[in-house]
Amino acid sequence: MSDHLEIIVIGGLGEFGMNCTALRFGDDMIVIDAGMAFPRRDLGTELGVNVIVPDIAFFQENSERIRGIFLTHGHEDHIGSIPYIIDRTPLPVYGSSLTLALIKGKLEERSLPAKPALHELRARETVQAGPFQIEPLHVTHSFPDSFAFAVRTPVGVVLWSGDFKFDQAPVDQKLTDIHRLAAYGEEGVLALFSDSTNSTVPGLAPSERSVYEPLRNLFRKARAKIIATTFSSSISRIQILLDLALELDRFVVPVGRSIVSNIRIATECGHLKAPADRIINVGDVKNHRPEEILILATGSQGEPMAALSRLSINQFRNLGIEEGDMVIHSARIIPGNEKAISNMINHIYRRGARVYDVNHSPVHASGHGFSDDLKLMINLIRPRFFIPIHGEYRNLKTHCWLAEAQGIPEDRVLLVENGDVLRVGPKKAEVVDKVSLGRRFIDEGVLEEVHELVLRERRFLSEDGFLVAMLRMDRLTGDLIGEPELVSRGFVLMEESENLIEALKEEVVRIVEGTAIEIKQDQDVLGDVLRKDLQKFIRRKTGKRPIIIPVAIEI
Repeated sequence: MSDHLEIIVIGGLGEFGMNCTALRFGDDMIVIDAGMAFPRRDLGTELGVNVIVPDIAFFQENSERIRGIFLTHGHEDHIGSIPYIIDRTPLPVYGSSLTLALIKGKLEERSLPAKPALHELRARETVQAGPFQIEPLHVTHSFPDSFAFAVRTPVGVVLWSGDFKFDQAPVDQKLTDIHRLAAYGEEGVLALFSDSTNSTVPGLAPSERSVYEPLRNLFRKARAKIIATTFSSSISRIQILLDLALELDRFVVPVGRSIVSNIRIATECGHLKAPADRIINVGDVKNHRPEEILILATGSQGEPMAALSRLSINQFRNLGIEEGDMVIHSARIIPGNEKAISNMINHIYRRGARVYDVNHSPVHASGHGFSDDLKLMINLIRPRFFIPIHGEYRNLKTHCWLAEAQGIPEDRVLLVENGDVLRVGPKKAEVVDKVSLGRRFIDEGVLEEVHELVLRERRFLSEDGFLVAMLRMDRLTGDLIGEPELVSRGFVLMEESENLIEALKEEVVRIVEGTAIEIKQDQDVLGDVLRKDLQKFIRRKTGKRPIIIPVAIEI
């Protein structure tokens, strides 16, 4: 029997999103969370990609060992990969009632042939999964019924914080289960894995309820339509906006597939109070005065096809942003999306509306604890080993320093990253291996995987364009007939690059004339030869890497 626990970090460490980690003891595993990441538009590395998910091969290779996927809550960065995993490997999934309801909606959209086993978790009710005993503990977050997990293993208890803060006035009036956390601290916790998202922010995170009054003041100030955007799975924030609409006599118009779906699901589950007579469709807006309307729109991160982006450029049927409207941006900005959001806001101002965000008023409260929340968690648990999770490297490192400042010895604070295999025993914890874990890119249009070679070509096209080389060739001899024709798009301007174009034509002639007849008679092989040699020539001459498209016409 093994005397140590291994933690395999699949995603979420050193980055925001795609939170996913496996715990392994002997031949048994459980997975905590299976989130997606969104491509960073500032880097431009995932062109045409909608979401990024973990490499499904890990789940396929370990399907016989994985006893279940346990979900802390229903935000996309924690559950977004489930449909893609389940599509290949129908593993059992555990989560709160609302989390599972959102997953059911995702699975129905994809019409998956396999129906996975979905098991509802309730706070303080333990579940046995192989050698692991998992107890969900309620924590406050911007998603109702969020969990931390106390995982009892043969070598000790692991406490997984999930996303949390110590909100003393949560919208759903359910406090973080400090009593149970403290009880585990008294018993003794082997390792604490704790959310690092806001480790760099001093103080205590403000309550979700703190945004009520700033939002109420804006609602009272508005003289026309209000358009509010937040994350579609931020159920607590949506509840506040619904409450204010009811209080101040506005009809609510959900716009965007995910927010429409999530409002319906959360209402059916009893986690959202949305009066049916106050929610109307886009087509009904014309029947009401502008000052009676609240639009809840997707697109808080400036996503090009989301509702708010389309509204900002007047591309939404039967609905628009007009002079005098108020737009409320009630969400955090995910790093990398600043430019997209800025562009969207500029478009909104062009339409004559005003935008209110955290730079104007405290209209957003983070669901993640600030540094004092994180210190409180550390002091409640008093773990033997501390490992920060969720966040970029600076967040993880800052959290390490916070833990050391709370008295945890430096040699018991471990900073791990994606791909690391952390081995934890009663007396020792260390990174013992590094595994190569890829990621899969999902295309926005077809919701299918995009191969990395396709992404590479898209990047080259966006940066260096393409060059078409058209050749007319004698069918029998393989000789060129006339000179090659070149067409450039996004590479160089033909009329301003005559010397380069002539040099390229000469290079094409040289390549063809120096190629054996049997190769010239096979267009595919000849195309490969031309592509490789021209790429080298162009790289040497210009430093660019356009896509080369040879076209040979036999005559």
